[in-house]
Amino acid sequence: MNSTASKLVDCYELKDNCAKFASYFSPDDSSNVGLNDLIFELSVMHLTLLNRPMSAMWIFEFVREADCYPNISIAYRILFTMTDCIASAERSF
Repeated sequence: MNSTASKLVDCYELKDNCAKFASYFSPDDSSNVGLNDLIFELSVMHLTLLNRPMSAMWIFEFVREADCYPNISIAYRILFTMTDCIASAERSF
């Protein structure tokens, strides 16, 4: 998610998307991602980001260097390591 997209998300949509993410990537109530902590961290980070377009990688570097958003860091690492499912169905010659 880039900064422009994150600025357009309202509170209810944020909670819904975080709940989907946490339930999918934390099965069996394991604590890979804390739902309430993730929502809080995204709300705080939203206030600290600059009001200009930023790439997802720039935001991840900001999160990594700040070292105070552990759940956001986990979420970005998961999303950056996911394979591109669309290309896997194509034949290569």
